[in-house]
Amino acid sequence: MSKKRLQLCKLIGLALLLAAAVFGQLGVGTITGRLTDSTGAVIPGATVTITNTSTNFTQPSVSNESGLFRVPGLQPGPYRVTIEAEGFKTYIRENLELRTGATLPVDAVLEIGAVTEQIEVTADTPLLETETSAAGAVLEGETMYKLPNYQRYAASTFNFVPGLTTGGYAYGGGLGSYRVAGQRNTATAAFDDGVPTNDALAGTEYIKPVLNSVEEIKVITTNVPAEYGHTGAGVMDVVKKSGTNQFHGLASLYGRSRSMQHRLFFDRQRTSQPQDGLPNGTQSIFFLPDFSLGGPFIKNKTFFFTGLQHLIEKKTAQAFATVPTDGMLNGDFSFGGVGNPIYDPTTTRRLADGTWTRDPLPNNVVPRSQFDPVAQALLGIDPWRRPNLTGAITSNGPSDNLQYNENSRVFFYDFNARVDHQFTPNLRMFWAFTSNYNQGLQRFPRGLDVMTFDAVDGFTQPSMNSNWSLGFNYVLNPTMIFDTRFGYNRRDLHRDVPGYQEGIAQQLGIPNVSDELPPAFGANSDGAGSANTLYGIYPTGPRNEVSETLSWRADVTKVYASHSFKFGYELIKLRANYKQVDTPSGRFYFDGMTSALQAGGQSVPNTGNSFAGFLMGYYREAEFTNNLASWLPRGNFNSFYVQDDWKVTPNITINIGVRYMSEGQYRTKYGQHSNFDPTAIDALTGKQGAIVHTGDPLASRDKNNFQPRFGLAWKLNEKLVFRGGLGVNTIDIKFPSTRGNFAEYVGTASQIRAAGDPRPFARISQTPAPPAFNILPDGTSPIQVTGNNFSGRTVDWWDQNLKNAYALNFSAGLQYSLKRNYLVELTYQGSSGIGLIERWNINSFPITFGADDPALRQAAFNRPQDFRPFNQFGDIFLRSNFGHSTFHSGTVKLEKRLSGGVSFITFYTLSRSIDSQSNNNDGTGVAPLTNRRLEKALSDFHRKHRWMGVATYELPFGPGKRWLSSTGAMRHLFGGWELSAIQTLESGNPLDFSFANSPNNYYPTFAGIRRPDAASSDIQMIDTWRSDVYNSPDRFSLAGIAPILNINDFAYPAAFTPGTLGRNAVIGPNLVWTQVSAAKNFKFGERFDFQVRWDMQNAFKHYNFNPPTTNVDFKNPNTFGKVRSDPRTASIGGQPLMNITLALRF
Repeated sequence: MSKKRLQLCKLIGLALLLAAAVFGQLGVGTITGRLTDSTGAVIPGATVTITNTSTNFTQPSVSNESGLFRVPGLQPGPYRVTIEAEGFKTYIRENLELRTGATLPVDAVLEIGAVTEQIEVTADTPLLETETSAAGAVLEGETMYKLPNYQRYAASTFNFVPGLTTGGYAYGGGLGSYRVAGQRNTATAAFDDGVPTNDALAGTEYIKPVLNSVEEIKVITTNVPAEYGHTGAGVMDVVKKSGTNQFHGLASLYGRSRSMQHRLFFDRQRTSQPQDGLPNGTQSIFFLPDFSLGGPFIKNKTFFFTGLQHLIEKKTAQAFATVPTDGMLNGDFSFGGVGNPIYDPTTTRRLADGTWTRDPLPNNVVPRSQFDPVAQALLGIDPWRRPNLTGAITSNGPSDNLQYNENSRVFFYDFNARVDHQFTPNLRMFWAFTSNYNQGLQRFPRGLDVMTFDAVDGFTQPSMNSNWSLGFNYVLNPTMIFDTRFGYNRRDLHRDVPGYQEGIAQQLGIPNVSDELPPAFGANSDGAGSANTLYGIYPTGPRNEVSETLSWRADVTKVYASHSFKFGYELIKLRANYKQVDTPSGRFYFDGMTSALQAGGQSVPNTGNSFAGFLMGYYREAEFTNNLASWLPRGNFNSFYVQDDWKVTPNITINIGVRYMSEGQYRTKYGQHSNFDPTAIDALTGKQGAIVHTGDPLASRDKNNFQPRFGLAWKLNEKLVFRGGLGVNTIDIKFPSTRGNFAEYVGTASQIRAAGDPRPFARISQTPAPPAFNILPDGTSPIQVTGNNFSGRTVDWWDQNLKNAYALNFSAGLQYSLKRNYLVELTYQGSSGIGLIERWNINSFPITFGADDPALRQAAFNRPQDFRPFNQFGDIFLRSNFGHSTFHSGTVKLEKRLSGGVSFITFYTLSRSIDSQSNNNDGTGVAPLTNRRLEKALSDFHRKHRWMGVATYELPFGPGKRWLSSTGAMRHLFGGWELSAIQTLESGNPLDFSFANSPNNYYPTFAGIRRPDAASSDIQMIDTWRSDVYNSPDRFSLAGIAPILNINDFAYPAAFTPGTLGRNAVIGPNLVWTQVSAAKNFKFGERFDFQVRWDMQNAFKHYNFNPPTTNVDFKNPNTFGKVRSDPRTASIGGQPLMNITLALRF
């Protein structure tokens, strides 16, 4: 947005702040109406009584001089409206259903007569939304519970709302998969009973209520009212059930055995088939027993509702892994003649002409006599599993040569409770609590048989998440209401790691290092399938993490004339405590040690093998890190808003408002944070550019966060409503990524070769003592480097002028009532994300550096570190407002309210989402310094087409139905049946590409990431890709799976050039998923119901697939374009499975 436009938004915001704003309170709803007589004249001074018919809570109101009344702050549920006015008959409206966040119109025409005379009206709650402009949907918790939604998560509601896209296959246990109106997943706000529940760190986790205790879930996608903040677009507002004057309860068992779950597409064996050591097959069970109870403590006064569920999952899935072959363990890296040639690092030398060279190892074999003692010790432990597949043999070794049982043991304990109390009709309060306790083993093992060496999948990590809320609602007078809420959210995670303090490094024979942890090999980013990590040996340390959110808000609503004014204040405080043991025993890097050398000392492409380097024991770098202080980030937000629902005419309502938010400057509890200052002098090197620890906040406060919101609801006639609006939403900055801007509070000692020197630093069995940390009085320790090479010295730079990003959201649409109970809606939704926060490496040079000077280019290639702007550092990541996003969508939606036993909602959305990066703190591109605009492309989560259908059907048999309503066996046999179905069709997410094993030279990836050239003008998946995969010669091995992409559509870029293929250039596999359910209900007496229910996910056995391999490798083409896995049980699109429910209700 231009500066002029931004200034215009500020002026509009200031004007609105003096005027007014939008609708309802968090977690509650509003009933409003206009009273007239038979001539159309308004009726002021009428007494209006709103009664919740389940609790008998009442709230009075009075119509004003415009004949309007408005009662906000009402708990969702069933209501009765009673209207009394002198000279008119009493008007009673029954069977009103108020939904979360809704403004329910109850207009009434009063008839002349005595007050003692009554007119009772029973009518359906209108489908047309004539009072608000916000786009979204409300689903009842009971509806969500009845639908065949696997694992019953509240966030699964997003799957039923237009304006949503997902990256990958969504998992309802978190918010990370969902992107609302094109914004990032960290920009979705979650509320539970009106208090925020997003985690204080990334913001993609939320407190998960027990679904049987949820009254309603409201999702807003655009035109978010001014009372909502901390969101770029999306809001999920969960309201839990309140007890009633009758006791109600539920006891249910939901689950399956292994015979009710189909194997994954790439599973070689069924769980029931005998396997080695498992004559009865593998275990696979899932159970989710849940209970609820609600009722009165004191009739008409105090009510409670509580819910409990316990998830038990013990499952086994088969997955691919890569493990070293027997030949590799014996030093043979020939791989049938296709292996990269390996060279002897002990022969590294500089010739008389200044060039470097190494001698090859005969036959690509490392002699046993040259095995390092540490390697021999690890081989004696033999932590790897043996390969059971051929897999694909590549020049770097095997790939996917092991299919193993991925054993998962998961136990969740979820509990929530709510208490409501009415002191008087004018004063009410509630208290609510939710907790989520999770424990169990991760998916150990992958390719490892010894848990001690696998702290990635072998650890235990129990967590306890809890949320408290307390609220008061006070009616000051019939036209003014005060509401206040307190919230406290806490997340506590503890990770226990195998091998901690067991002296593993000493047992392996590595001298001079700590005995706290096993050593790590290679970078975590290399993954468990890489020779760099010795196929998965990169353990990390134990960790303790606590994060908390404290919130308080106060809201006042005042009804005046045709306006309903509302204003409020919100305070949020965030804090976290994070401590982790890092790599005190060292992280060793063996890559490049057995490569051939170019003249300048750089590795020759397509030579060497890191595992061979390990066997010989020679490493290029070892890094030792340890935590010197706990990371204690702190943050706060102060927000004010004012809004107005203005009934301009009986048919036009304007929702107008503004929110102002001030986010506190980022800091830590004791000022222990770091930043990069490009003008300061570095104490280690004397060069300009240094890490600083001032203790001051990292950036100035952003003081202009005015967020105007405007909406219009125009009832064009009795069947047609126009709804639209626009608004600005400021996005929270919050904290950096975990332990970001914390350099030198994590001590680092690095043993590394001098820049440009290709000789090994040392042999691992002769590891010299790492440099001791030099802990300064302020508790920091500057990096200690052996070899004067600072390429591993990384720092975060928080832009001192960093501002809150903001999203401009807009929508317009028509709702049309086709006939009673049918509604069709046409909606356009769009957004623009402006100044989005990204994190780019600025310590680089252009990828085309030296293009006109071959000598300069060669010098930069030989010693790239020397040519960095700040060569006393490696990567310097600048966190600033680099990003932008654009989203447009059009939706057609058809809804039928339950009547005649049938209800359904179906919609189709056509959308397009583009951005510069798709996640906060991302920052990668082919030209990060010279042209970041090249990364503006389809979002990672873009899905062009999306169709969703949800339907329920009560069969017309049995009591109260059309047929077989009388007594008899047929009535019991055919009565009480309910059917439901969910159908999802979505186009795929885009694919991004890389390349490997090019014969050409390129600068390191800090100069720009590597994408291939496009060799075709129309790159897309092979037309017959799905049938090709289904009919693969051998889908259980990588080599036997049919590719879904043509590798010849790509090419290697020329030396020192970026690839011509753009970001996210090809659309990946689509999603087709069907869920069905059938339930039989049995009634016992007046109050008891028993249900037997059958659910099935993926009913038509249409397998969905995760993205294919996209690493273009012409040396190993049989690894490219292969889908190798499908989504698991907990994700949308997962394998076919069935669940049975047995439930007793009263």
